[in-house]
Amino acid sequence: MSKNQKISIRSVLVFALFLAITVSCVDRLDFLGETKEGQLVIYGLFTDVDERQVVNVSRTALSGLAPRGVPNARVTVLSTSGARFPYTSLKNGVYELVGFRAIEGLSYALEVVLDGKVYLSKYEKVPVLDAEDKLSFTFDNELFRTDKPEYVFKLFSETKLPGTRDPIYLRWTIEETYLWPLAWLRGTGIPPPQPPPCFISDVIEPNRINLFDGSGTSTRNSTLLLGRRSVDNSFQYPFFVTVKQLSITREAYEYWERIKIVISNQGSLFDIPPAPVSGNIFNVNDSEETILGYFEVAKTKTTRIYTTNADVPFYLLDPCQFLPSTPDDSYPAECRSCAARAQGRSWTTKAPAWWKYD
Repeated sequence: MSKNQKISIRSVLVFALFLAITVSCVDRLDFLGETKEGQLVIYGLFTDVDERQVVNVSRTALSGLAPRGVPNARVTVLSTSGARFPYTSLKNGVYELVGFRAIEGLSYALEVVLDGKVYLSKYEKVPVLDAEDKLSFTFDNELFRTDKPEYVFKLFSETKLPGTRDPIYLRWTIEETYLWPLAWLRGTGIPPPQPPPCFISDVIEPNRINLFDGSGTSTRNSTLLLGRRSVDNSFQYPFFVTVKQLSITREAYEYWERIKIVISNQGSLFDIPPAPVSGNIFNVNDSEETILGYFEVAKTKTTRIYTTNADVPFYLLDPCQFLPSTPDDSYPAECRSCAARAQGRSWTTKAPAWWKYD
């Protein structure tokens, strides 16, 4: 296999992970050719919840790094009602829409204008069905990241499908948010004031794609493993998991199935063909240009569950515990700064509106 082919495969994998973390003329989702440097990547998710709607516009990189953001596009969601909803460009190819949501019964498409070219997605209708998720968790001592057993937090959903036999296709996203108190530092006053705690968020198993096809099953209840995470001192204070269930179209489900296949084959980098996954977005004036990514419309339901240190089967040491005899600079950096603890993850000192526990 050539060096360029190896790089191309890495680009496919990185692109797949990029979509899983973060979001035509094509009726069938195929593997099409090699990924090339500078190939356009567009991903957007438009939901029926009044929340921040986001579209990412970027271009692939041959190095296998994450796609490079494109900040100069004009991004708009189109509705079959005739309405147009323009997005605002933030930075690094991220575009947001606030104050608008998908309405049941309508269909939506994404329009991206870039460098004089117009890119359009296939219209997708808002799904009407969703399912009930009952969350639970376990702490199990098993193999996970290495060849040695470790304690692993495992999240499950007992999912109950609606009574109707109409097709339903589901995808889940999972995010953790945990409390991290900073150390009381003597140099800030006597007695030292209590610093505001950190609320740190991250995606659990970003390369895991949870899908369920309920179109051909007579079973209306299924227990699904949604995610795993190593147990560390993040669990010594309340640790919340937010699960978003996305009811999606059959076409979107098939797209994510293809992405999942690419990711599952990465165990041996040389076992898969150097082929990206095409989606439902196309160049209006050039049918030969392959656009990576997808614009999906989803009905959304959010469920949460939390743990405390009482649930953890072993003692967790608090490295930030205040000791009067400890000099301020002796505390680890993660005890003196939210940014140091977060290490690039999202964080804030303001508790989320839903942050409530017994």
